[in-house]
Amino acid sequence: MVQSYKIQRSKVTLGLQNMDSRKGRFRAFNAIRPAMKKMVLNYPQLSETLRGIKEYSVGHLEEMVAKAKHSLENKGCRVHVAETTEEAQNYILNLISQGIVVKSKTNAGKEINIAHVLEERGLQVIETDLGDRINQLAHSEASHSLAPAIHIPIEKVAEIFSEEAGVTLECTHEALVVAARNGLRDYLIRADVGISGANAIAADTGSVFVTENEGNIRAVTMMPKIHIVIAGVEKIVPTLEDAMQVVRSAAVYGVGQDIGTYVSVISGVSSCTDPELEALTGGQGPKEVHVVLLKHGRTEAIENGFAESLYCINCGSCLNFCPIYAEIGEKYGYKYLGGRGLVFTAFHGNLQKTVENGLSLCIGCQKCKTSCPVQMDTPEMLKRLRQKLVDKEGLEWKKEKVFSLLSNPKTLPKVSKLASTVGGVFLKGSSSGITPRFSLPALGLPGERLLPKVKEKSFMQTAKPKQLPNPVKTVTFFPGCVVNYAEHEIGEAMLHVLAENNIAVQMAKEDVCCGIPAMVSGDKNYSKQMALKNIEIYSQLDCDAMVFACPSCAVAFKEEYPKLFAEDSLEIVEKVNKIAQKVKDISQFLMEDIQLRKPEGYLQEKITYHDPCHLIRSLGIFQQPRQLIQELPGAEFIEMEDADACCGFGGSFSIGFYDLSRRINEGKLKSLKDTDASILATGCPGCILHFRDGINQKGMQQKVFHPVQLLSQAYVRRNGNQ
Repeated sequence: MVQSYKIQRSKVTLGLQNMDSRKGRFRAFNAIRPAMKKMVLNYPQLSETLRGIKEYSVGHLEEMVAKAKHSLENKGCRVHVAETTEEAQNYILNLISQGIVVKSKTNAGKEINIAHVLEERGLQVIETDLGDRINQLAHSEASHSLAPAIHIPIEKVAEIFSEEAGVTLECTHEALVVAARNGLRDYLIRADVGISGANAIAADTGSVFVTENEGNIRAVTMMPKIHIVIAGVEKIVPTLEDAMQVVRSAAVYGVGQDIGTYVSVISGVSSCTDPELEALTGGQGPKEVHVVLLKHGRTEAIENGFAESLYCINCGSCLNFCPIYAEIGEKYGYKYLGGRGLVFTAFHGNLQKTVENGLSLCIGCQKCKTSCPVQMDTPEMLKRLRQKLVDKEGLEWKKEKVFSLLSNPKTLPKVSKLASTVGGVFLKGSSSGITPRFSLPALGLPGERLLPKVKEKSFMQTAKPKQLPNPVKTVTFFPGCVVNYAEHEIGEAMLHVLAENNIAVQMAKEDVCCGIPAMVSGDKNYSKQMALKNIEIYSQLDCDAMVFACPSCAVAFKEEYPKLFAEDSLEIVEKVNKIAQKVKDISQFLMEDIQLRKPEGYLQEKITYHDPCHLIRSLGIFQQPRQLIQELPGAEFIEMEDADACCGFGGSFSIGFYDLSRRINEGKLKSLKDTDASILATGCPGCILHFRDGINQKGMQQKVFHPVQLLSQAYVRRNGNQ
């Protein structure tokens, strides 16, 4: 797999270099994102309804296929259920011997490479979707499921269309659309065969639903003599009403419309009536309608626990919010773009292609899940694919060494001490931190990267929680690796704030990494080793809550440990669940579990806030850190635009793909600058490190703190100690 990882890195590099493509994507995002967010509010039950429909349909897939086949055939359609891509290709090739084929957008058609196969047979295939037509003439690949040519600037489009038309066209959207329409209509009139996909197929009525805004699909399905529908079997839903819900969801979540401009419902072949009102086939539409239902790996997906991937309706919403896709576009995914595309590739039996096209790239921000109309958990599925890869190939040696250190409570403090002692050989100080003396880009350490200084002793070795005679509550504090070995100041602020509120703090004498790095890398062995050690230590401590300054660590204890040990002994499961129920982010604990003592110190600063991904989307913590900041006397809170957008850190991701991580962070730095805030607060130590690096490299002046540090400062100022 070494070569596959090299291919993956080269694709990332190419994606980052293509700035024209990036401009096109963000131009589309700026239109689609706000429209989608606004429209979704009008349909609060749509997502839940759609997930229920898809869950039932995929759970009863064989029944759905049989029922749809029967209904379609009763309407005069010819149905072929294809187990493989080759079978689907051969069926279609047997239908077409010559002539022009007009094709609309079809993901399943792309999956089986039908355009390429037909062209190899000598047929002329004309893409009728405007974006696909641009790509066809430019010999380019689609870069988005709904806007496939957003990576091609209008000047290039004008050049392409002018060459096809044989005249120089005006470089305006209106002129180019007119030229495309005029050129395509001639092909539509002369075409023998039209190929389309399907947004949904109603099993009860045998109706094929297609939705669009251009009108080309309607022409493709009506004008040629033969209409061929290519659709994955997952497109089948139980009823006509269910199919309509799919169509509406595609519009709402895909482009922020309440419904597509055109919705076509095809229920059988074209028909007419004779003078005696007898129904006859052969009206104004196609004489033949063929429906190719593609299975290709779908059964394997269900059998291997990836049924959820088949809930997808190909609306493209996940791509519109994915930070990885935003920066490298079509270089992330294979045939089907983005993380979901990689899952699809894997259950087609091609794990190598999955690695080459981005298996390691998902940063785990979960934006794809929260923007998905069926709430598909793509990050979790990608994590499980990584587990399959590790089970098959083993861990790469660098991760093996790192996880071995992180899982040993005796070794890690020694490594920390050694790193602190010899760090001066490899690191140099600056006004805001330390940077490498030698540039090592392969390790995510270019010469300009700002790094935290590793402490000689861990926070657990130096921490001195205040002894309180009559505490209101008792909590256990899990510092996490960043606080434990680099950012002691966050840990000290935690102890100070809790003491100011008469909260007793317990700390273990030793612990290990929470295990999140190993979990997201797909390694179960070290994940379980770390988790078991932590469970052994923390199940012995009696407390009202277990508090965290790091949301990733909190997610490990609250969500990941119960999944890791779901099938273990009852004793372990009970310990895990007991700990999970006590997990609290520090801002949540301070705002919800106690009556926070208001600080008297005056903090005259403009403060904005960044939502860490694990905190807002996994733990559901949004308002509490903002409330905490607004408790600071004198502070002015300013909401940042897209405050919940990923900062690009992602733990080891920022080491393995530093250039990509840094590019993602640039968008956040612009949002920070626009607030005119002097302080950026964020509830994740990893995000803090990443922002400090970016701010340093951009020559910006903002300071970055955990909210609890700001509260600690306000309490200290009250006492006149600062």
